[in-house]
Amino acid sequence: MTSSNLSPVGEQVGQFYDQLMGAFDASLYGPNIHVGFWNSQEDTTGLEDAADRLTDMMIDRLQVGPGDRVLDIGCGLGGPAIRLAQRTGAEVVGISVSLKQVERANELAEAAGVSGKVSFQHGDAMNLPFDDASFSAVWMLESVMQMPDRTAALTEAARVLRPGGRLALTDNYERETISEERRPVIEGILKRYLTQSPASFEAYPTMLREAGLRCAEIIDVSENTTRQSVKRLGEALAKNMEQLAAKVDPEVFAKLKPAEGENLEMPEVGYLIVTARRPAA
Repeated sequence: MTSSNLSPVGEQVGQFYDQLMGAFDASLYGPNIHVGFWNSQEDTTGLEDAADRLTDMMIDRLQVGPGDRVLDIGCGLGGPAIRLAQRTGAEVVGISVSLKQVERANELAEAAGVSGKVSFQHGDAMNLPFDDASFSAVWMLESVMQMPDRTAALTEAARVLRPGGRLALTDNYERETISEERRPVIEGILKRYLTQSPASFEAYPTMLREAGLRCAEIIDVSENTTRQSVKRLGEALAKNMEQLAAKVDPEVFAKLKPAEGENLEMPEVGYLIVTARRPAA
């Protein structure tokens, strides 16, 4: 199923990920497009296994099982959704603004033997093509940070959640005050990846309430996620630069490749896991 009702930002993000499919063919994270989780700075877990570990942490927060229906908003290549269905027995529907991601995700679901339980379609989080209260749970793994209005996206997610249903997401937030000198640097890096400005930790509970949700948990896992991911990904990219350059459009590759002397570590930008629920009454 496809949808043409994309917001301008959704169209831009969709085209961006369509252009990046070559990079995903040479993926360093396997069928994942999100950071990993390491238990310590000495943890030697590989990128793909660390990404699966974060996926498992998010699965646990949804508290779903057979008979439940889960919506994956911003499904990427479908790896997390497939893992969710395999671990819990729940039905999963994923959406992405990238047509090529949707195509690849459905191929992976069929290859994994779960196409009867997991499906993917073209759609925009800002205008979900689903009925009210049609899902037991919703998750957004590193997708809300690319949406033009977090509260509006959360409101749409709450709309399709059944009363009592849970939402789990990951997001960037301003962990330390960003100086006037550093802000243009950080905003420039985020803009290159079509990512919005970091959220506010303190404002998140209010944002959830405005969307019709109740906050259950907000935790900072920056030390276990982004810091390690940037380091490990940088090392892996250095080893695979030629392979990636051969698979990605040169113009897109030039935008993604760090500039000479550029440091992608941004201590001011943290990483949150957020869990919420729609009130039962």
